[in-house]
Amino acid sequence: MSSLSQEEIDVLISQISSGEKQPSKLGAEGKRVKSFDFRFNKRLDKFSTNQLQTLRTLHENFTRLLNNSLSVYLRTRAEATIVSIEQISYGDFIASIGMPSILSIYSMDPLPGSGIVQVDLNLVFSIIDRLLGGPGWFPSKLRDLTDIERTLMQRFMARMLNSYRESWNYLLTLSLKIEALDSNPQFIPRIIPLDQIVAYVSMELKIGEMSGTMNFCLPYLVMQSIGQQLSDFQWSPSIAAGRGMTEEDVARLARNVERTDIDIDVELGRTTVSLRDLVALQCGDVVVFDRATTDSLAAKVNGKEKFRVFPGVFKDRLTAQIARVLSDEE
Repeated sequence: MSSLSQEEIDVLISQISSGEKQPSKLGAEGKRVKSFDFRFNKRLDKFSTNQLQTLRTLHENFTRLLNNSLSVYLRTRAEATIVSIEQISYGDFIASIGMPSILSIYSMDPLPGSGIVQVDLNLVFSIIDRLLGGPGWFPSKLRDLTDIERTLMQRFMARMLNSYRESWNYLLTLSLKIEALDSNPQFIPRIIPLDQIVAYVSMELKIGEMSGTMNFCLPYLVMQSIGQQLSDFQWSPSIAAGRGMTEEDVARLARNVERTDIDIDVELGRTTVSLRDLVALQCGDVVVFDRATTDSLAAKVNGKEKFRVFPGVFKDRLTAQIARVLSDEE
C-alpha cells in the first residue's frame, strides 16, 4: 500500500479547511474519468429515431381524429396537440405524473402487456361537468371520483381509445380495452419494472376554455414485437386513402352525425305593422302575412334554405311537413 506524500497531505487538509471539493478528472493510471449513471444503462439501443418519428406520426393522426370526435361528444371545441415524445425510464414516468390525476391502463391485443394514459384531474372534472350538461366547471378542491363520475370517465376513455385504435389502423389492427382506472398512481408501478424504457408521449388537451395535460406511456417491451414495422413505416396520403372504411367506421360516423345539433327555421311569412299596433297585440288577435295558407314555406337548415314545407300541429306541438327537398341549384 502506497502512502501519501507530505505535499499531498497538505493539499487535502487545505481543501477540507476551505470547504472546497475538487473532483479528480484523471484515474489511477492517468486516464480521463467520465461519469456514468447506472440507472440508465438499459436505455441504450431501445427506440430508434425512426421508431420515435413513426410514433409521433401516429399520435399526430390521433390528435386529428380525437379533435373531431370530442367536439361532437362534448358539444364544444376540443383541441389536442403533441408537446413532446421521448424515451424515458418507467420510474421517471411515474415520478412525472402530476397529482392529482386519473390514470387508465388499457390492453393492446395482440401486443403483449398494456399501455397507460394519464389525464389531469381538473380537466377530468371539466369533462364530466360538460357530459352532465354543465359549462365545464371543476371544483376548487379536487377530490376522488364518485361511482357515477367514474362510470362517465370510463365511457369518455373508451371513446378516446376508439380514436386511438383508429389512428393505429394504418400500421396494425389493435383491440384496446380498459383494464383499470384510478386516481391513485400507487398501484401503477407494478405493471413493469421501474428501470424499463417507455415511449412517453406528452399532449396538451384543451376542452372549451379549460386545458390540461394528457400523457401516454408505451413500454418498450410492448412495442418490441413491432419494432421493425415502426422503423420501416412511411406515412403518405395514399395509405390513408387506401385503408378504406370498415362497417364499424361507417356506423360510428352515422352515430356522430345523428347526435349533431342543427338549427331549423321555418318562416311563416312577413308583414309590416306600426310599433303602436305591435305593442297593442293581444292573445287572439289575427296578423295577416304576405302568404296564403295554401302556399308552401321555406325551411332553412343552419341558415340555408333546404326544404319547402307546410305548417301544422301534431299532439299540441307545432310541426312542419316536408313537401319538397330543394336541389343545390335552387
